[in-house]
Amino acid sequence: MPDALLEIRGLTKHYGTVKALAGIDLQVHAGTVYGFIGPNGAGKTTAIRILAGLIRPTAGTVALGGLDLRTRRTEAAVGLRTLVEVPAFYPGLSGRQNLTVFARLARAEQDEIARLLDAVGLNEAADRAVGGYSLGMRQRLGIAQALVGRPNLVVLDEPMNGLDPAAIHLVRELILTERRERGVTFFLSSHLLHDVETLCDEVGIIHRGQMVAEGRIEALLGGSVSGYGVKTADNEAALRALKESLPAAKPRIVDSEIHVDGDDAVLPALGRALLQAGLPANSVRPLRETLERYFIEKTEGVMG
Repeated sequence: MPDALLEIRGLTKHYGTVKALAGIDLQVHAGTVYGFIGPNGAGKTTAIRILAGLIRPTAGTVALGGLDLRTRRTEAAVGLRTLVEVPAFYPGLSGRQNLTVFARLARAEQDEIARLLDAVGLNEAADRAVGGYSLGMRQRLGIAQALVGRPNLVVLDEPMNGLDPAAIHLVRELILTERRERGVTFFLSSHLLHDVETLCDEVGIIHRGQMVAEGRIEALLGGSVSGYGVKTADNEAALRALKESLPAAKPRIVDSEIHVDGDDAVLPALGRALLQAGLPANSVRPLRETLERYFIEKTEGVMG
């Protein structure tokens, strides 16, 4: 693995006796999409606000391209863009004019503006005043602004916030395109674990101010079977039989099938229990670990 573009070591933030961050370490490698996830209050936004220079850490270091963001921020942050919470714009200016102002400040090519407005689906609204934009439109304009000037690293805090399904699809495609065609590295925080699993190469999970897992998604989840989905002629009756025979497998109905936990060693006992109940399986399919299941396990089921 090449050297990290972003490296965080021992990052700590205290608010009085409250430890928002308790010494987290993580690495984001160039050309990847890194998902930073955790329950509400886990410390995600605190870490991102430190990256953005909005608050100062109590201890620890944040380095971008090997340069310490605290002591050499002007030099280190040249290629850094952040979108934290609701993006701010000049409400009396149009979307195009807002991007033009930012492009001048970033010394970026003006021809990028049309490309990015099209990429986030704002062509028709480009010349309307931003003060009349919806939350989702402002969010898409903020993402376009974060990509002006071909940055090295783009930090996005809940980028899908306020977006409808079509806009979410646009943003997903934009992130993948910018990474593939322009080598942009992304660090994104999201509660939409399906998007994280779809978009990201690596993931870091934070819980109670500490990193509880980090690595490439396929390595964390592995390829092993975590259980089986079973269908019978009478799932309710089969469920009662399995709860009695295989309580450790935690049988439960999910949608139109019964789910049981376990690897292939559980299959013989599963088959016997269903035959004894007079309800042989009509179908059996393996269940593999998902990011959602892994996340819940690592965060003890805390969701908010």
